[in-house]
Amino acid sequence: MRLEDRPPWIVRTYAGFGDADATNARFRANLKKGQRGLSVAFDLPTQNGYDSDHPMSAGEVGRTGVAVCHLGDMERLFAGLPLGAVNTSMTINATAPWLYALYLALARRLGIDPSVLRGTTQNDLMKEFVARGTYVFDPETSLRLSADLVTYAARHTPRFNPMNACGYHYMESGAGPAEEIGFALGNALLVLDAIRERLDEAAFSKVVPRISFFVNSGIELVPEIAKFRAYARLWPKLCAERYGIEGVRFRAGCQVRSLTLTETQPEVNIVRIAYEALPAIFSAGARVGALQLPGFREAIGLPTEAEQTLSLRTQQVLMYETGLSDHGDIFEGSKVVETLTEEIAGEARRITDEMLRRGYAGALPWISRRLTEGLVAWRARVASGEQVWVGVNAFEQPVGLVSEEAETLEAAAAGAADRQLRRLAEWRRRRDETAVAEARQALERAFRNGENIVPPSVELALAGGTTGEWTESIEAVAGGRYEAPLGVDGIAEAVEIAVPRADRPVRLVLAKAGLDGHVNAVKLLAVACAKAGMEVVYTGLKQTPAAIVATAAEEDADLIGISTLSGAHLWIAEEVAREKRARGLEDVPVVMGGIIPESDREALQAKGVAAVFTPRDTDVGALVSTLLALARRRPR
Repeated sequence: MRLEDRPPWIVRTYAGFGDADATNARFRANLKKGQRGLSVAFDLPTQNGYDSDHPMSAGEVGRTGVAVCHLGDMERLFAGLPLGAVNTSMTINATAPWLYALYLALARRLGIDPSVLRGTTQNDLMKEFVARGTYVFDPETSLRLSADLVTYAARHTPRFNPMNACGYHYMESGAGPAEEIGFALGNALLVLDAIRERLDEAAFSKVVPRISFFVNSGIELVPEIAKFRAYARLWPKLCAERYGIEGVRFRAGCQVRSLTLTETQPEVNIVRIAYEALPAIFSAGARVGALQLPGFREAIGLPTEAEQTLSLRTQQVLMYETGLSDHGDIFEGSKVVETLTEEIAGEARRITDEMLRRGYAGALPWISRRLTEGLVAWRARVASGEQVWVGVNAFEQPVGLVSEEAETLEAAAAGAADRQLRRLAEWRRRRDETAVAEARQALERAFRNGENIVPPSVELALAGGTTGEWTESIEAVAGGRYEAPLGVDGIAEAVEIAVPRADRPVRLVLAKAGLDGHVNAVKLLAVACAKAGMEVVYTGLKQTPAAIVATAAEEDADLIGISTLSGAHLWIAEEVAREKRARGLEDVPVVMGGIIPESDREALQAKGVAAVFTPRDTDVGALVSTLLALARRRPR
């Protein structure tokens, strides 16, 4: 295969940090290194519908992605890039109609026909409710907004993928191959069912093939190869049976499994990532259309430019040196692969059927429970040694090729946040407030009347509206933000996990601080602590330090446990300490866990954090022991 040949898949990296200028520079650098498409990571305030200067955004602006508040940010993000030619994937869900509207507004300003735009909005809220947590509105409203985007795109941006039904996040949260497929396909069908009556037959027949998927690829090579083949086999069959639409192709982007990447011996992750990419490209008939590989130190922090370059080079070796793309279906006729493919497809079909029976909202608690049980079972296998995890529970001598010390982007992130806030204030000063107010009223009116909200969203973008204002306009009619339950009730009694027992009553307030919504660690800890006999008080997602400490005071907590993955841990620890002093709770220990660089451990301890847990702390029993020991120090 030569460089000038058409590549068999789009080479991507997932990029976004700081402000739009910094991310634009990273896009340009990666495109020069051989990246073929853009995959935009937005920061948590943007994903959660907050402007950068909202109090909930404090400490998180530009840390896990790029901050985009308005059309000016979008212009800088794509400055100098060929919007009409580049394929742009946007990982955005609750605010997907708004970011899509900003993209359309930018195209209009540049004089680009929207019909030529190519890309994807993830626009999948089901997995947010059960696995990722970045939802804003209730399930019914969320489904309505997703459907609005899909129906608008069907008519106006026919080359754009209006929804990426995600299997990826289910596997990250405990799903097996059949569950990943079943949940993803069931979700796609439920969304299509919701829009079927809103489109005529011709338009609907065009939008069904535009539904794409974002899937996972794990380290277990044979089951994963069979999984991709089952995906490709089952999706066309379901579309033909349910809608009478023949010839639909399974179209997917893929990132390899992040859950297997370890903080200990991070250089081993380079090997894991390369192996995990193989199932996604092995089978010619089930090959993904786009592939992005994470940085090998993902369990430590955001990828540096060098780590992203290595991810690109890994794909380029697979594409140009292995010769895999020169052959057809190399597993055709394999008894092992074919048998496993049929087994996985059959189980996935049963799961999809059950989701369709339950409906969109009704499927959520059922999926959540299955994921939690799977996650706890996997951790139990790791703890017992039944599942070997190299560098974690076996072969633990460090490799020593690279430093395990994380490079932090603290100074860069702080500088970007300051610039973002100044530009946002200037944007508001220069815009026409009357035009913004009228556009917001039109958006609220459209939502209230059941009209498609994409057109008034585009007009709000052109008028100078912001991410927070778009979200608040929907909130005003929809009745505010939604809080989903953690979904662990009764699971402690149903699973086997080895933990010590509490010898006295212990009440743990467990919280997700900041705007990150990933709850795998929280679910696991809640189940383990309940199994140990502790009382767990879960405060919910997206909690401020003040709210967390207030709950601890109201509940007379013995411990406060805080999970944070957004890079705002130092700010959170300082604010929690201040709130504890104000309420006279200095004797209540605080523990923190998440993606926390080892270099920040001492700083956290200096701010009063009694224990710090990172991805290298995989022994749940030892973690519970630490919590019980801390609780014993506080007299009751």
